[in-house]
Amino acid sequence: MIQTGRKTQISKLAEYIANEFSDKNLTLLDEIAKFEGLPIHFDNYEDAFDGMLLYDTDNKDFHIHINIDNGNKQNSKRGRFTLAHELGHFFLDEHRLGLKYGLLEPHTSFHNINQKSAIELEADYFASCLLMPKDKFRNFSAEYRKLTGSKKFSIDTILSISNSFQTSVLSTLIRFGEVGTHEIFAVISKDNIAKWFVKSTDFPNWTFKFRIGNAVPQTTVAGEYFTKENSKYSGIQYISADDWFYIPINDNRADRQIYEQCYYSDSYGYVISLIWFD
Repeated sequence: MIQTGRKTQISKLAEYIANEFSDKNLTLLDEIAKFEGLPIHFDNYEDAFDGMLLYDTDNKDFHIHINIDNGNKQNSKRGRFTLAHELGHFFLDEHRLGLKYGLLEPHTSFHNINQKSAIELEADYFASCLLMPKDKFRNFSAEYRKLTGSKKFSIDTILSISNSFQTSVLSTLIRFGEVGTHEIFAVISKDNIAKWFVKSTDFPNWTFKFRIGNAVPQTTVAGEYFTKENSKYSGIQYISADDWFYIPINDNRADRQIYEQCYYSDSYGYVISLIWFD
């Protein structure tokens, strides 16, 4: 967990850099690295890491190494997040100076939604703010509704943001939970096991009918996908709030229509269950 004051510091720095190096909604990561004289090496490192920032003690400069064997192709959505993460290690003084003066050991970075390391969490948050600055991110949601003529929220909103900012669906969803324009709850599951959840601050604080590391509820759209044949539904489904949550007595927020829509990542094998109100 990153403290609120620290998150504010990181977001201000990342968003200032993003605004200096951007083309509409696209943050120009290569231009940032070029301006800083920071070489980037896309190469094959098997499964050793996704990215790494190294300090060359002989030449007294930094280098970023990106592992294409883990799917981090140059300018791919995954590769962009990995590069933005390593730029976080470079721009955050405590990270960079720690590596330069031997206060931190050179370490490998991996994509991991269950991240525990403090410096990895900070670099992930920097990457999110760098790639998806708050104001641009929120403005795009309104622009998307105007362009499509749709007032309805759905997974298509997340997918359109993902494509405009060239960020992964998962990182876009996590960012939307923090700064988006609609109250949402989302569960990321794999092999019928809940791995992570995302919740916007305005979504009700109801108790979940699942635990991270355990099975998702069978009555949900995701639960049916994992437990019943031919139950891969990608459209918007009407559900009851008590499919996912224990609802307090007399809580009229549960009277609103609630929806669930699933996004299936065939390449990484996870399912996103996006839940929202009308």
